[in-house]
Amino acid sequence: MRGDRRQIQTALLGSADSEEPLILPLEAIELDAFRQQHDHDTFWRGLLLGGCVVRLTTKLYTDRVCHFAHLPGLDGCRITAAAAPGVRPVPTTCM
Repeated sequence: MRGDRRQIQTALLGSADSEEPLILPLEAIELDAFRQQHDHDTFWRGLLLGGCVVRLTTKLYTDRVCHFAHLPGLDGCRITAAAAPGVRPVPTTCM
């Protein structure tokens, strides 16, 4: 596997103001199980993580790490907000 080039590895479960963070599995086989476990859930780049407050989807890859991404059709954004107290901000660019 090439170097870790993921853009969004963490998300919030259920809504943009959720306090339930998730970390996406890195490998495709693990992402398949994650998708089954969260079949009816939604993922968000939300306030707790200092995000852009939009809904995300999962991206499965076999040649690089899997990651969260904006739903198709949304413009990219830059995360500039600070994360909630006690949460280390993840330096990333949403695209």
